Amino acid sequence: MTVKPTDNSQRDMDAALAECGREPVHIPGAIQAFGILLCFDTSLRRVQQVSANVGEVLGRPVAECLEAKPDELLGKSLLSRLKKGLKEVDQLPGALTVTRRYAGESRRLHVAAFRSGDTVVVELEPLDGGTRYRWLSLVNDWIGQLVETQSREQVLDKLVEAVRDIIGFDRCLVYAFDAGWNGQVLAESRNDALGSLLNHHFPASDIPPQVRALYERNRVRMIADCRADPVPLVPTVNPDTGQPVDLGAGTLRAVSPVHREYMHNMDVSASLSVAIYSETGLWGLVACHSREPLALSPSARDSVATLVQVAGQRLFLIKAEGEAQYRQRIHENRALLARSVQERQAPRDLLLEYAASWRELFDAQGLAMVYLGEITADGQVPDEEYLRTLGNWLEYQVPDAEPWSTTSLLESGYPEASLIESEACGLLAMPLLIDMDARGWLLFFRVEQVELIDWAGKPEKAPEKKDDRWVLSPRQSFAGWREEVRGYSKPWHPAEEMAIRDLGDDLAVIASAHEIARLNEHLRHERKALAEVNEHLQEMANTDALTGIMNRYRIEHLVQMALANAERYGQTFSLLLFDIDYFKAVNDTHGHEVGDRVLKTLVNTLQGGLRDADQLGRWGGEEFVVLVPNTPLEDAAVFAERLRDRVANTDFGLGEPITISIGIAEWGRGDSFKTLLVRADRAMYQAKYSGRNRVCLGTD
Repeated sequence: MTVKPTDNSQRDMDAALAECGREPVHIPGAIQAFGILLCFDTSLRRVQQVSANVGEVLGRPVAECLEAKPDELLGKSLLSRLKKGLKEVDQLPGALTVTRRYAGESRRLHVAAFRSGDTVVVELEPLDGGTRYRWLSLVNDWIGQLVETQSREQVLDKLVEAVRDIIGFDRCLVYAFDAGWNGQVLAESRNDALGSLLNHHFPASDIPPQVRALYERNRVRMIADCRADPVPLVPTVNPDTGQPVDLGAGTLRAVSPVHREYMHNMDVSASLSVAIYSETGLWGLVACHSREPLALSPSARDSVATLVQVAGQRLFLIKAEGEAQYRQRIHENRALLARSVQERQAPRDLLLEYAASWRELFDAQGLAMVYLGEITADGQVPDEEYLRTLGNWLEYQVPDAEPWSTTSLLESGYPEASLIESEACGLLAMPLLIDMDARGWLLFFRVEQVELIDWAGKPEKAPEKKDDRWVLSPRQSFAGWREEVRGYSKPWHPAEEMAIRDLGDDLAVIASAHEIARLNEHLRHERKALAEVNEHLQEMANTDALTGIMNRYRIEHLVQMALANAERYGQTFSLLLFDIDYFKAVNDTHGHEVGDRVLKTLVNTLQGGLRDADQLGRWGGEEFVVLVPNTPLEDAAVFAERLRDRVANTDFGLGEPITISIGIAEWGRGDSFKTLLVRADRAMYQAKYSGRNRVCLGTD
């Protein structure tokens, strides 16, 4: 049972969390002992600070190093290379390996350098004998195995096995973040020296925001021995600014006292963490633990970083392929719906016909449509009176014509949520824009999913008062602790929100077409009124309400006509399918009103680049289609490139460019609408995965 905190205890916890978020982990004023650090002025002419262990490598006392010239410590050749390498960038593009004689002894050194404000920081690590080729051989072998994986589980299991094989740590795991920055261990490789953490969760406070932010600057973090005393910088602050130097971009940065205690409590002496980034940001970490102190060579760290990068690319490619397959299923469902427009099928009958497949597609236990006072439902849904109340509540909750979702109707504020919790815990809703004065709802319901979460130690941390400040101390135990979480459904995936938007658009058009037939029957004897209504509804059935161009069904009808002419007369044509790159980010950052403005501006821009015979239609959401008659693939590619360039050079008023990714397919003998669209869709996704803002041809 979760205990609700008192007002005072919650204030204390909030204060402790804020204090934790302010811990200056990037400016510890010290380094770890497996290397030395030198700080110079921005022009590399004067020594500002050195680490107290500098004599172990350079053979000179600290005071002498502070008075020396930079070339006396680094040598003229290395100093020149550093000046050249940092001339236009803040980080040395690649680490250097040099051999220098210090105190009569020849030493091989790994050299890394970066700018930190008005300071140039140089890190030197002594190197052992050559193991470079061993690393290359091992990495190549494991990369070959990683690229053969076919699922997320296979990728992650192979990755932790590979990393531990290379660095020999006692435990290696993949740790993925959720939306609240809590972490879960998804894969693990270990020996008997350390216990298993597989499937365990860690609270977000274990890796606070300022620590996560450091991974953007340096994706690899090694701690060689958390029990060793840090090596201070001399002097402790920059003598020119009086401020501590920011070591966040480096490798040698000392470990914060809080994290040292955390590792000690975990019975771990050494660790290696490598960040895994996706398109949207920090996805997770590869975290490795050793009970005994262990300093990895730069080659070993680079090898692990390479493996993590390859595994990340494979991981997100598999994810993208799964999403593409889901999109294909949505396309197939929409193709079936397209026939209903011509048949003027009633929306109620349509929903009941496809209810089972839609519930399976959205992994929902129930669905319902609330439209013009009529309710159609299938599966596990609330009673009609609650569905009506829910529709009325959504009218005020969802002002935009966009999907809305929640995993807890109770937490979302729906006043009658407790009365329907057995049928409806989670909800995915899409407004149906039938008319300017009428709005219906397509609703998918999920039941409560009771979840048992295994935490690595009890996640609640009691704040302590130190020096009049509330602080969080690391957990003393990482023994498994199980929590039962109730009151939430399975989360809704972004792909499902995109899918319900497409289905909602389709149902709205079908409802409009059905309304045409109904009104035609009702107004048979009122010719003038019938003509006006028909004109209005016919425009609704063929025109996209937001952009004013042809909607999905009108452009599909024209493509079908082009297919017939091509088969009969051999009149070739091409089809362009494209969407806006990162459009979800535009909506999330600027709001849907700005997103709608972007869509309108895009259409105006494209229409200025079309020829008289070209036909532009909105396929759904941010996807568009251009039918290009009498144009083979090569000419269509030139035409598409002009459109792409036209969009990229248009000012959308966002302070950043808007781009599109275009896929092209040319009609070939025997092509159907489906085969033509699939080729264009694959080409469009090839354009996206090749970097976006480009044109790709569907040739297979």
